[in-house]
Amino acid sequence: MNSLLKSDVFFFITSIAVVVIAILLTILIVYLIKVSRDIKYISQRAKTEADNIIDDVSKLRTNLKEQGGKIKDLAGFFSRFYKPKKNKSRKETEHEQK
Repeated sequence: MNSLLKSDVFFFITSIAVVVIAILLTILIVYLIKVSRDIKYISQRAKTEADNIIDDVSKLRTNLKEQGGKIKDLAGFFSRFYKPKKNKSRKETEHEQK
């Protein structure tokens, strides 16, 4: 009789443990599904934004190619006002120090 009571207690505890583990696994699966949906949404947004950036860069390159001459002319206009300083040679600096 004692062994029958022990086996009943064992099966009862095992049944409770299986139910608890099943509930925990169900909760874990629900969270994993939610996380995977968020990851899918984020990756779709990243793909869309990457495509938009690629389009913008392509348009920028086209504009630079078409209007590159204007920028070059503008740079040439401003370079007339900038005169680079001449580097003094070593002999001239030694001469000035004496």
